[in-house]
Amino acid sequence: MAQDLRSYLDLVKRERPEEFVIISRDVDPAYEITALVVKLEKEARKRPVLLFEKVRGTSFPVLTNLHASRARLALALNAAPDALLTTYLRAMDTPIPPRVVKTGAVKDVVRIGKDVNLLELPQIIHHEGDGGVFLTSAISFARDPSADIWNCAYNRLMLKGRDTTSIHLTLGKHLWEFHRLAEKRNVPLPVAFVIGAHPVIALGALAIGSVDEDERAIMGGLFGEPLELIKCETNDVLVPAHAELVIEAEILPHERVPEGPFGEFTGYSLGERQREVVKVKAITHRRDAIFQDISVAHLDHMLLSTIPIEANLYRAVRAMVPSVKAVRVPAPFTCFVSLEQRIAGQAKNAILSVLGADLYMKRVVVVDHDVDVFDDRQVNWAIATRCQPDRDITVITHARGSDLDPSTKEDGYTAKWGIDATAKPSLAAYTPRHRVPPAVFERLSLKDYLP
Repeated sequence: MAQDLRSYLDLVKRERPEEFVIISRDVDPAYEITALVVKLEKEARKRPVLLFEKVRGTSFPVLTNLHASRARLALALNAAPDALLTTYLRAMDTPIPPRVVKTGAVKDVVRIGKDVNLLELPQIIHHEGDGGVFLTSAISFARDPSADIWNCAYNRLMLKGRDTTSIHLTLGKHLWEFHRLAEKRNVPLPVAFVIGAHPVIALGALAIGSVDEDERAIMGGLFGEPLELIKCETNDVLVPAHAELVIEAEILPHERVPEGPFGEFTGYSLGERQREVVKVKAITHRRDAIFQDISVAHLDHMLLSTIPIEANLYRAVRAMVPSVKAVRVPAPFTCFVSLEQRIAGQAKNAILSVLGADLYMKRVVVVDHDVDVFDDRQVNWAIATRCQPDRDITVITHARGSDLDPSTKEDGYTAKWGIDATAKPSLAAYTPRHRVPPAVFERLSLKDYLP
């Protein structure tokens, strides 16, 4: 499978041409790119890939909304839309280690030291109230300073100058741990940020697992072949050879700068915080590089992150409750699980599995297998008719959660809760659901009765 972004774009143009839109008129990077994404989604019910050819203040065209369709993500994996979960789980179970190559298109243009200028990149401001320009599609590649363990993740970068940004490191996550280890040694952490990547790389970077699970090998599992990597110019970090653009940098020890506010995936604009500092050493890119942006808090962002999270949570619940049927992440910090409860207590075990498997999870609802977790109305019906609050709600206090949760008094220090909305004592012994006789339902055809 081709591992570059533009090969995937060609595939979209061939298979789903109505979902690729080129904007040729001049646009202002302050708000207008995000505004068009939102208007298309809300007013036209459309979520096409958008390529802005003329963005003020830069020579880079801007690509956005790439991941805003489950069907397009399935196309990237050569899978059916309803097989995304199984395809992702298979890659997690059968990872393929990466392969280092000598050269790649991402080295067409190399700018080092004084030639680095982040201000030449598209200066995109996404939401009213944002504290400045943020790079939202940067995928970090870094190595544990004390072991041969690699990590890939999405980290927002706020521009601070020609060669400086801040970085949002999620508390307790792997890159945060890597930086803390380097900081204890009073040395910077080498890192590289990839902008403009095949959706397989994006999906793999969001895999959630133990620190020694290599996201690059999961990318290989999704590609069906080793991910091709190339060494950076100014450090030993390995990056995808076919990326559009790479920022080579280091996260400095013991330095913090104000970062934010920024409108995050929660739907809230979170205020200013003190964050770590990134010093950029080099920028390499394709000769005609496309700059990729992600519209945070909209489908481009939410759908991309949901698929890996659901796969990880399904795997975690399956280890405890083999009869799990489906997992869905319908909203921030929220998970719905359906299972066939064969012995008492499995619903609560599923709740604990989810809360233990993902730092961000705060609310879990478990339902029986006759409830479709992809239908909010059915889930709410199960909560209303199969749950007693004093018996079926579990609250866990003083837990570590997301530092992006605006409801917490202290960043990331939160309570969590689970709802057991399964029938008691069992589905078989519960009050029966009413239904139309199946034979009658099958023999009636709407076209015989309606014009």
